[in-house]
Amino acid sequence: MIFLAPAFLAVAGLAALVVIGLHFVSTRDPESDVLPTVRFVPDHPVRATRAAARFQDGWLMLLRVLLVLLVGVALARPQFRPPHRTIARVLAVDLSRAVGNPTELADSAGKYFSDATAVILFDAAGREVTRRPGDSIAAFATARRSFAAPRGSLSAALITARRAAARLRDGADSLELVIVSPFAEEERDAATIPIRALWPGRITTVRVSSAAVPSSAGPVKVEWADSSGSVLWARRPRPDTVTAVRAGDAVMVHPFVRRWQAAVEADSATRVYARWVDGEPAAFERMSPTQCIRTIAIPLPTSGDALLRPGFQRFLSSLVAPCGHPMALAPLPSSFMEIIRGIGPLVATGSVERQDARATPVAPWLLGVAALLALVEITVRRRHATRRRFADERSRRSSEAA
Repeated sequence: MIFLAPAFLAVAGLAALVVIGLHFVSTRDPESDVLPTVRFVPDHPVRATRAAARFQDGWLMLLRVLLVLLVGVALARPQFRPPHRTIARVLAVDLSRAVGNPTELADSAGKYFSDATAVILFDAAGREVTRRPGDSIAAFATARRSFAAPRGSLSAALITARRAAARLRDGADSLELVIVSPFAEEERDAATIPIRALWPGRITTVRVSSAAVPSSAGPVKVEWADSSGSVLWARRPRPDTVTAVRAGDAVMVHPFVRRWQAAVEADSATRVYARWVDGEPAAFERMSPTQCIRTIAIPLPTSGDALLRPGFQRFLSSLVAPCGHPMALAPLPSSFMEIIRGIGPLVATGSVERQDARATPVAPWLLGVAALLALVEITVRRRHATRRRFADERSRRSSEAA
């Protein structure tokens, strides 16, 4: 076990010593006696006290010491030290649309599973899997992927790996990052190189085959919400007016009367193709085994010269463009891969910042036990005070009787 804030242990130890010392220093009222010569003096409580170096209230002292020590240990933020190993391996596996052969991906990743301390699955976002990561990869290999599957992001994989490294740093001497991916062109962005620089060591890259860019599945079928029985749209209670709509890179500016609203959420089979200026969906597209169906809730202008404008012609062309996201599945150039792999040794754990653990699993339990001890201490203290008061009263009465 390690302590993230060990200074509180020293403070708690000093406080416990003070508590023990105070129990060896007690104050008591001086003994009184009846003097015949002062029997006419008014009866007042004794105000003079004297100090006595005498140990007392042992059980009460023990409760107070335990209470102080428990609070100090809880504030010191104890952490159970993981089993120490020489190298902790972080495995990142690509589950994006760029993967051409999922079986090959599963075989390549399986070679590193046994020694992997942390497993990360990533597409557009990265997530660390703690239970049966092989099942997730197997499900990916057997799933029927659609054109709307997410693209991969090497930046997301590197960020998630960095977080895992911060968690694993206390249990290893070095950290190794292994990335299994097609490393397609579309998986890098402007932040990939700066994020790669945050991993101060080399990276092992395992490249698998990339997917082929799919062709359009047959002709595009266009349906209008006003004329089709699509379940994707619902009529608005009150129509409103929107000034612009965007489909791909084409933008149409016109006072559209919006009568329909989306009735479903986009999923892996259905994606939003066009949006109104306020962000609401204006068109969906769905890929069937034989064709691409595009359902549109955009009313075309019926008056004026809007239909004759070049901007409208470009917008109309975008409505019948091939379905699916533009794909860039070409392999990343070797120069970029050299930057990703890097040179030099593995990452030393000392160069990775420790994860900021705001709460530890042990600390709440220690504070709970300390709260119970505080309640017990109050009860014991009151009983001791009551017994002492009764003893003093009996002593006073015995002296008066004598």
